[in-house]
Amino acid sequence: MNKIYLIALGLSLSIISCKPATTGHEGHSHDEVSGGAAHVDHNNQTVTIFSDKTEVFAEFHPLVVGQVSKFLTHLTRLDTYRPYTEGKLSIALVKGNSGIRKAVDAPSSPGIFTPSLKPKAAGLYTLVIEVDSKYGKERFEAKNIKVYKSEAEASKAIAAMQKENQTSFLKEQAWKIDFGTEFVKHGIFNKVIKTTGELIASSNSEIRISAKSAGIIHMPSSDIVNGKTVKKGEPIFFISGDGLTDNSLTSRFISARSEYERTQAEYKRAESLRTDQIISEKEFNQAKANFEKADINFKLISKNYSSKGIKVSSPATGYVCNVFVKEGEYVEKGQVIGIVDRNSTLILKADLYQKHLTQLSKIHSANFKLPYRDEIYNTDALGGKLIAYGRDIHEDDYTTPVYFEINKVPELYMGSFVDVYLQSESTRKVLSISKSAVLEDQSIFYAFVQTEGESYEKRFITLGSDNGKEIEITSGLKEGDRVVSKGAYFVKLASLAGALPSHGHDH
Repeated sequence: MNKIYLIALGLSLSIISCKPATTGHEGHSHDEVSGGAAHVDHNNQTVTIFSDKTEVFAEFHPLVVGQVSKFLTHLTRLDTYRPYTEGKLSIALVKGNSGIRKAVDAPSSPGIFTPSLKPKAAGLYTLVIEVDSKYGKERFEAKNIKVYKSEAEASKAIAAMQKENQTSFLKEQAWKIDFGTEFVKHGIFNKVIKTTGELIASSNSEIRISAKSAGIIHMPSSDIVNGKTVKKGEPIFFISGDGLTDNSLTSRFISARSEYERTQAEYKRAESLRTDQIISEKEFNQAKANFEKADINFKLISKNYSSKGIKVSSPATGYVCNVFVKEGEYVEKGQVIGIVDRNSTLILKADLYQKHLTQLSKIHSANFKLPYRDEIYNTDALGGKLIAYGRDIHEDDYTTPVYFEINKVPELYMGSFVDVYLQSESTRKVLSISKSAVLEDQSIFYAFVQTEGESYEKRFITLGSDNGKEIEITSGLKEGDRVVSKGAYFVKLASLAGALPSHGHDH
């Protein structure tokens, strides 16, 4: 943990240099990515626009009549929070039916496009950004973008837009980590019962394998262990009678083969005698019946018989979840020697305390969290359903079980203990965010709100109900705010580093 903290702190220190704002952003050079001069003596102006799949963050020197302003335009895919690595971008200042436009055919570095504009007249314009990439075409507009008459007027206006208490976290840094943002939204929140539970085997998922005969166990390979994947029909055990005083396996095979050969010969002889009408129809039918019976018996025995003994095959494709015998061990006929799991479904068993029994009939789904993963799973998302609940109270812990059948995914292990959030009837609409967006410091909770593309504000919040995945916000945020839902810890470190003396930096 200390190593992670030091690395993260180092990353944070490398990106803090100035006091950003929602529409003004003190200059930090993009020379490395744009090849242009940085406006280190002036505040930069910024525009941030979102679509459902893309975030556009444009940083540029305030627009002044007759001066060239370079637009450092950052494009980010919201589903992955990764930069656009290809595509065409055009930017235009439009007023009425006229305007100026500039296009670039590719990013100058991953995620950053650098077109320039030279305004000809002062006034209010609409900034239009159009993107054409492998993800499709998109159009973004920002209204009331001002072109100033002079540099002095621009500097004064941008300085007035500065906001305090902002944390800078650069796009180039966010693109390198597991980062993400989301809107604060109203939604239906189910009543939640917090408890614990366990992932157990489904009754129709496990298949027990029994010994077909008494004998000595032999393994076809040394990797017949718990967790080994197997295919239907694949041999996983052999049962042999070698070395036993009463080698019933070999005896049965030899006896069955002898009976088959004897009845086959008698049947063929009866066929020829019947043709010559030497034997009766009754005698022929008896010979035929004896042969057919011997044939079936021999096929059954020889089907799984080999020099290694009787083959015991996997009854289904899945994995071996239990082996109850060892190489060379003697087993009796009918003894359970292993279990194969179809690897298809699991049971989530949740323990409901008796104080919540009045909610039992209203429970319909559950969220649960594994101790070894941060991800929150939902029974509905896993194709699950409530299949049963207990009818009595366990005396040892005063709980009754609630069972959900779910489809199995690779990261779910049978026997895992889990934190469970049972969901019952729906309640009123509430304001909520992902739990991953919430940070805590000495029992005080807060989240980082994105105010501009690279600017974040620390907001103290009051929490309400918790369903394991989302958490209700009763104060501190409003619908439409965009919060950091992934990577909030790195923004926290950046905010702490912001107390250090500012220094210039390039990105």
